[in-house]
Amino acid sequence: MNKKTENKIVLVLGGIGDIGSAISARLEEKGYTVCRHDKDMGEYAGDVTDSKQTKNIIDKIIKKYGRIDAVVNCLSAPVKVLGIEKKNWKDFAGQLEVQLKSVVDTSVLVIPIMKSQGGGRIVNILTSYVVSHVPAGLSDYVTAKYAVLGLTKSMAVELGKYNITVNAVSPSFLRGKFNKDIPEKLDEFIIANTPLKRLVEPKDIANVVAFLISDEAGYITGENISVSGGSAIN
Repeated sequence: MNKKTENKIVLVLGGIGDIGSAISARLEEKGYTVCRHDKDMGEYAGDVTDSKQTKNIIDKIIKKYGRIDAVVNCLSAPVKVLGIEKKNWKDFAGQLEVQLKSVVDTSVLVIPIMKSQGGGRIVNILTSYVVSHVPAGLSDYVTAKYAVLGLTKSMAVELGKYNITVNAVSPSFLRGKFNKDIPEKLDEFIIANTPLKRLVEPKDIANVVAFLISDEAGYITGENISVSGGSAIN
């Protein structure tokens, strides 16, 4: 067991998904105790668009372990590629409920816990679309990601004095279950325009997250790290 990570508890929201599973596995390899959240399955199941269910998840972790040292938000909602004139507020609200409300509710609950412990880590998974080219047809998804980026920076400013760091990780396009309806032809285009000539893989994101919640990243906060193989260079 790594003495630096022994007894450290990490909540991974969306911990059963493509990115969340990779992050959870990497953190477990490093010796963290990982509480994997999923909407429907597992010990920490719950719909985090429902504030009461979110509280139940946090309460369950505290009852079992007595602490939460880090929260990693990997939540996302299925995307529909449609022009803005074919979307409505319900589309935007759905993305904001999953991506923003869940982070707000979770943060409000865990921040007092982290303060009492003398510090903590919060990491939000975004998208390279908030740092580079924005594709057409994803206005609701991109808007929600920008909202979480703003929240990340705001919390970093407020919480630094409590030794709580708040950062974001922005991967480029990852082929997964939430974007299965996007034509695979897009993969070829992205690879051709990526200096490292491949799509991002979940393990690439997991390695950056593992660093950000480690002691080595203790002086990094308010940052948004691009994991894009060079495709987001600007």
